[in-house]
Amino acid sequence: MLTALIVATALLSVAAAAQGPVPGTSFATAPELQPGTYSFHLQAGDLHYFRVTLKQGQTLFVTLRMALDVDFDIFVYSPERDLLDWGVRLTGFYERISLKAPVTGSYYIVVFQLGASSGSYTLELSIVDEPKVTATVTVTEFRYITVAVPAMTVTREVMTVRTVAQQVVEDRGPMLNLFGMLAIAVGLVVASVVVSGSLVRSRAPAQPGERTEVRPQGEGGGA
Repeated sequence: MLTALIVATALLSVAAAAQGPVPGTSFATAPELQPGTYSFHLQAGDLHYFRVTLKQGQTLFVTLRMALDVDFDIFVYSPERDLLDWGVRLTGFYERISLKAPVTGSYYIVVFQLGASSGSYTLELSIVDEPKVTATVTVTEFRYITVAVPAMTVTREVMTVRTVAQQVVEDRGPMLNLFGMLAIAVGLVVASVVVSGSLVRSRAPAQPGERTEVRPQGEGGGA
């Protein structure tokens, strides 16, 4: 008997776990939800309460989906149970809310219906951490070092460019050279003729009537 009771309790626990959390009817009875997708059924006149723990800076994304002929809406409350955000679209439209947690704590989600709507809905939750910004700072350090250098003698090579005039001898050809030789020969002939004529005149005999004076050598005379 005791064994059967234990087995039945275990089966009920497994069934309850398979079905997921049971919606709360107030803030105090709201079950805590983790990121994921949940399905529930809401009766007309009921409200469903849920709780989500957020750290400061985290962003909560909530999506509520229902049938086209159902009008469900959603509210989100702060840890102090102040209304922070809501979704109240028309019948058949899903609701979506995104909220960045200003402080760390438990935030509450309330699903309710307008009019006489009732039916099943799907609640999708996701939590995104605040992005971390990594700043890379590059510091450039300049160091000035003074180095004493002893006096040095520097020999520089200086190159002087000079233009040297070149004497160009033109080759005037064999004909011009021949003319030059002929001119020299003619000059030599003329000079020999002139010299010969002078010698002949100096040796010619005296004409009759002319007086020839012969002076003995060794006698001095006036010029």
